[in-house]
This record gives sequence, structure tokens and C-alpha cells, in this order.
Amino acid sequence: MVSVSATSVPAASVPATEPVTTSEPVPAAAKAEPSHETVKSAVDELNNLSKAEKKSRLKEAKKAFKEYKKKKKEGMMDEDARLILLVILAILLPPLAVFLKEEELNYKTVLALLLCLLAIFSFAWWLIPVLYALLVVFDVL
Repeated sequence: MVSVSATSVPAASVPATEPVTTSEPVPAAAKAEPSHETVKSAVDELNNLSKAEKKSRLKEAKKAFKEYKKKKKEGMMDEDARLILLVILAILLPPLAVFLKEEELNYKTVLALLLCLLAIFSFAWWLIPVLYALLVVFDVL
């Protein structure tokens, strides 16, 4: 038996780029098991739907799940993981982090490269290109 509430299926079928509006507040930390009342109301809502509506909601949920699996298989990483990797790269190789953030060779990348070349003379100067790369990664510059 599958329990689906009226608000959870459309939210799952909407792509992540569109804002989702629900009538119920979303808790900060998801519980492992929903309360008995929530499950009962979801089952009642499901039983009150017409057969065509149940079929369309199931189809939407399957489509959203297929899109999720496709994105996961393609290796698309979320923004948090990308930001963490860019910060690590900004500390180790500042010009590479700037290049990956900007996704093109522009003045910011060239400036990061020049700052790294200046830092060759003294290890203390290495802080300057690292700080510059971190400012670019965090979109301050």
C-alpha cells in the first residue's frame, strides 16, 4: 500500500528550479516516520481521488523519479558539493578554482594566475592569491 498526500506528489513532480507552494509548513528536520494522523489523512485523501487522478499523480511521481535518477547518473553535483570543492581548490590552486568558477578564461583568472606567479618568491605572499580566489568563489568579486 502506498500512501501519498495531495501536497507531497505535486511537490515531488515539480522541478527543483520552480518554487513549490504547499499549504503545510515543511519541518526543518525530516522525521523518520510520519505521525499516525498524517498517514491517515494522506490515505483518506488518496481514497477520495478519482481513478484518473490517482493514475495521473502516479505518472507524475514516476516521471520525477526518472528525472532524478537521470541527473544522478549523469553525475550532476549539487551546489554545496561544488562550492566545497572550489574552496579546497582555492586554497591549493587558486587560478584553477577561479577558472572553474568563472567557466572561462577572463581577467579574474589571469589576475589569479599573476598573483600566484608573484607568490613564488615568498610563501607568505601565497595568502594573497588564496584570498583573491576565495573572494571569487564566494561571488564577492
